[in-house]
Amino acid sequence: MKQINKLTRPLIFATFFSISCKNIAGEKNEPERPNILWITCEDISPYLGCYGFGQAKTPNLDKLAESGIRYTHAYANAPVCAVSRSTILSGMYASSIGTHQMRSCIQLPDRIPVYPKILREAGYYCTNNVKKDYNSNYETDTTLWNESSKEAHYRNRKSGQPFFAVFNNMVTHESQISGDRIKNYIKTKQIPAQPRVKPADIQLPPYHPDLPEVREDWARLHDLITLMDSMSGNLIKELEEEGLADNTIIFFYSDHGGQLSRAKRYIYNVGTQVPMIVHLPKKWQHLSKIKPGGDENDLVSFVDLAKTVLSISGCPIPEKMQGRIFLGPKTEEAPQYVHFYRDRMSERYDFSRAVTDGRYYFIRNFMPHRPFGRDTRYGYEVQANWRAWENYYDEGKCNEIQSQFYQPKQTIELFDTQKDPWHVDGIASLPEQQKRLQTLSSELDHWMVKTRDVGLIPEPMFHDLAGETRKYRTLYEFAQSQDYPVEKILEVANNSSSGEKDQLTTYLGYIKDANPIVRYWGAYALSLVGSTEMPGQVALTEMSKNDSFAANRIMAAQALGICGNPDIAFKSIMKEANVTSQNYVFLQALNAFQYSKTDDRLTLEDWERFKDKKFPKNDPAARLGYPNRIIDDAIELWPERRKVY
Repeated sequence: MKQINKLTRPLIFATFFSISCKNIAGEKNEPERPNILWITCEDISPYLGCYGFGQAKTPNLDKLAESGIRYTHAYANAPVCAVSRSTILSGMYASSIGTHQMRSCIQLPDRIPVYPKILREAGYYCTNNVKKDYNSNYETDTTLWNESSKEAHYRNRKSGQPFFAVFNNMVTHESQISGDRIKNYIKTKQIPAQPRVKPADIQLPPYHPDLPEVREDWARLHDLITLMDSMSGNLIKELEEEGLADNTIIFFYSDHGGQLSRAKRYIYNVGTQVPMIVHLPKKWQHLSKIKPGGDENDLVSFVDLAKTVLSISGCPIPEKMQGRIFLGPKTEEAPQYVHFYRDRMSERYDFSRAVTDGRYYFIRNFMPHRPFGRDTRYGYEVQANWRAWENYYDEGKCNEIQSQFYQPKQTIELFDTQKDPWHVDGIASLPEQQKRLQTLSSELDHWMVKTRDVGLIPEPMFHDLAGETRKYRTLYEFAQSQDYPVEKILEVANNSSSGEKDQLTTYLGYIKDANPIVRYWGAYALSLVGSTEMPGQVALTEMSKNDSFAANRIMAAQALGICGNPDIAFKSIMKEANVTSQNYVFLQALNAFQYSKTDDRLTLEDWERFKDKKFPKNDPAARLGYPNRIIDDAIELWPERRKVY
């Protein structure tokens, strides 16, 4: 064979590259590419017949599973929509890029990848009908999709053009359980006048008290799931009628688990595990080793979706994407673990992380003093089961398991999902589980450091660390820098969240540290300890007055209120609430009034004045409506106060 010399190599490479580009551009010798249809629903765990859920009526999705692949261990990395969807969009953990707080309006750098743009560049016609909710500046980016509207449809593509189409079905969203929405569905004959499953026959999870409102909402959820199934069936039928079924891969999944109280927004299995079905038409069945109608038992999570779609469509995959390819010839090795994150949910700050191997599920709650059930009030506004459960608890009628939701969390939790799918029987204290506990704890620490988890940074500090006039333009760029010693901060946060009284000297050292994030966690640790000793009082008072970061001044003041000095606490928090021009700082201050138990000093006029507070219009966070949720709730309750723990 004739040897290729150094001069001809560049020419051969250039010719090959030119041919490859022409193939992507649509030359006749271009390999056929599949169409991809995503059917997504909202807020459900695997409550489908094909998952063995006995009270389900989901014939269309069951049929899809019969000819497709049923994923038995599929997870949303976050138990809430906007955070979950930002993970799907970028193929990166929301806790890495800064989209981990609910509706955070975060600015992302241009180098964060998004799969629709890559698909479009490769010639795909990309449509979204209609929900975006990307938790970042990508929410308003008009270059993501060819179409994103209620009319968006793959029919509008050019002849022969491959498509990627998303249809978001909202009928199972938590808001649809409200009395008015249910009445409308009955009026339009989309669901029966009486629930298909009799409320008396509902099999309640052990954490739900046996109340009429709880049973009724569960029954109506099954009606809405059946309606969603019918709508999904219509989309599949439409695809067949268009003559496109033979070349279209169909994905079905829910955007996270749920939907009733203690499901959506909560980092337990019922909030994170989702149904996922992938249907491969005959010509594309070589993309999976699983035969039609089979189960895939490997772990899959939403961070994997972007890489997988790009891979099976022949697109380049950005190195920054953190998931793994789970379909096609480039399928990557299945992970041993899936990781989860939960942070601010609407108006309430919180911070939890979790990891599972598919059976054992480990949770670390970095803010254990905050009960889940005293969280955001949205569920109480739209669902009767929330209100009934809370009233039942306040009346002292709940049993031990039902009461867990309204009590402070354990810092460390461990569950055996196989034996305890509802996660109500913690096993973290069992001697025989200590080795497993340590393994999962170490894995979680390793992952948080490796992915440079920004959840360790208090949200009201974001503006101080990143922005147009700062050293780092975005939070992601700050977190990737040497100015974010994530390993050290994680060690501090782990220690602080334990709130050990014998660690008081260590915690006092934290609040004198040069790093502002370390100081924040030191102040939080003192609030957990609740120490009234003079060294802590002096250090917190100094911090509440003179720390250079508002987030730290507020946390120190909150700790003072808990540690026995409510006078200084109230004055300090009031000062921050009055002077700040940053919405996140204002939100933290409102939370701090309630968590320091100094909100009883606020007058009705104070709350009404807070409601009139204005913020700069050019600040994306100015659109944040969550402070008003706390304010409106306080005004409605007046002169009573909201119980937050």
